[in-house]
Amino acid sequence: MKDFTGKVAVVTGGASGIGRATGQMFAELGMKVVLADVERPALADAVAEMRKRSLDVTGVPTDLTRWDSVKAMADEAVRAYGKVNVAFLNAGVASGGRGNMWDVDLNDWAWGIAVNVWGVIHGIKALLPIMVAQQEEGHCVITSSSVGVIAPTPSGGVYAMTKAAGLSLAEVLYGQLRAQQSTVSASVLVPPGTINTGLFTSTRNRQAEYAPIEPREEPPPLTYTQMLERMNASGNPRRPIEPAEVAEYVVEGIRNDIFWILPGDRHPDIRDNFDALAQARSHSLLTRGDPLEYLQKPT
Repeated sequence: MKDFTGKVAVVTGGASGIGRATGQMFAELGMKVVLADVERPALADAVAEMRKRSLDVTGVPTDLTRWDSVKAMADEAVRAYGKVNVAFLNAGVASGGRGNMWDVDLNDWAWGIAVNVWGVIHGIKALLPIMVAQQEEGHCVITSSSVGVIAPTPSGGVYAMTKAAGLSLAEVLYGQLRAQQSTVSASVLVPPGTINTGLFTSTRNRQAEYAPIEPREEPPPLTYTQMLERMNASGNPRRPIEPAEVAEYVVEGIRNDIFWILPGDRHPDIRDNFDALAQARSHSLLTRGDPLEYLQKPT
């Protein structure tokens, strides 16, 4: 999709982080943008800020865990703009389900799956029929993570599993669209390093029905800087990356129909580390080895 002018994009997780930065970039390129997010104050702020710059943006409060909410958002996008050309299924949470998998609260699993997996499924179910039927150029981007694509972190089983599901959904969606010779394509976004987003404080948006079953005292949320410090101390050094840089790669991926959107490629250290982990995983499979060849160190 070379020309973005006049096209319509729907961005989930659009109130902050990668979603907000990419939604703004879409609008700056002449697109009409629907920002969908569960966090109403942040969504209102994002919309107001972009409209001050005369960007054509609509905010729709959306709970991705609920099909009726996502369907209503898709209907509102069509009502407002008449079509949908880009679906950026980006929203995600770090569920709090850390530690040994057998000790993780079942509602940590449930919440992570509800947002990171069902949120993508709901987005595909609500938006792809619209996009395919239009027979216009279109693109669906699903946000995964390096821990879901090549190298899980043993301390974060819920997040790794749900992000691996995002990759599988993107791969199968790509194959199905190609098999139908659709004008719509698909990509997976694999953000590099650690992005400066609200992911590490995502429990602020945790719905009541997903509250931990076993009462516990929640540690104070880590700031982005604190998370970087923890990762560096654990032997998993991370380069800080701003969402606007990731947004540039999303646009490039859509424009050039690139399946693997890897924003770390412009940084040799990130690219080399990613490639080394990918090779280690492939080597483990081909030699019938074990995951210790590529698992990242616990943080």
